[in-house]
Amino acid sequence: LRSGLHRQHGKQGAGGGGGGAKGIYAKLTIAVVVLLICTLSLLFSATIGGNRGSLEPSEINAEELWESAKSSGWRPSSAPRSDWPPPPRETNGYLRVRCNGGLNQQRSAICNAVLAARIMNATLVLPELDANSFWHDESGFQGIYDVEHFIQTLKYDVQIVESIPEIRKNGKTKKIKGYQLRPPRDAPIEWYTTVALKKMQEHGAIYLTPFSHRLAEEIDNPEYQRLRCRVNYHALRFKPNIMQLSESIVDKLRAQGHFMSIHLRFEMDMLAFA
Repeated sequence: LRSGLHRQHGKQGAGGGGGGAKGIYAKLTIAVVVLLICTLSLLFSATIGGNRGSLEPSEINAEELWESAKSSGWRPSSAPRSDWPPPPRETNGYLRVRCNGGLNQQRSAICNAVLAARIMNATLVLPELDANSFWHDESGFQGIYDVEHFIQTLKYDVQIVESIPEIRKNGKTKKIKGYQLRPPRDAPIEWYTTVALKKMQEHGAIYLTPFSHRLAEEIDNPEYQRLRCRVNYHALRFKPNIMQLSESIVDKLRAQGHFMSIHLRFEMDMLAFA
């Protein structure tokens, strides 16, 4: 019995020795994998740390900060680059628009109003600004922008008047009333050359209200896009008193070395967001 047990234990010992070797091999494999992962992690951490070190804030040169950005070869795109005839003396009628939304939206609407007048061969009436709905500000276009500069800058693009003139008919003087239309949002050019133009020719004038985002932004004609640029960057100039006030604010900001940003909202729910 003892010899039998001895043989059985011997077999178990031999088998256990093989299992022990396999266990040691598995542990070594795991250790190598863990070591490799740790090494890669350290290398990655060192790379990230080096990048962070390079992104640390450095001293800012205020003079360079206030300079105009480098153009990198880009040039202004507002000037016409192909055949662009001046507007004809006789137009199809008068175009009135009421720009709504915030200050930036209304500025964009003015650019679109000029383009719409060009598309329809219409005489543009100075755009109306929607400042009375909340702020009760009666400044209007004439109180904010330089009207004479606006008209002179765009005289080769569209005809512009400050108001619809009165006409004399059958011995009586009366003012043309614009037919009120609500343009669809992001309306294509075809809407202005069909629906809007037809009503203008019928009534002599149309009144587009509201007029914010009422002309498609994506237009294939590059000259139309350049006209938008001419309005925004050249024709729209603030009145001298506003320019003086803004320059004094900028001068103080530069002298103090601090910056300030103010967003004036025109919406009725401004208190919920501002």
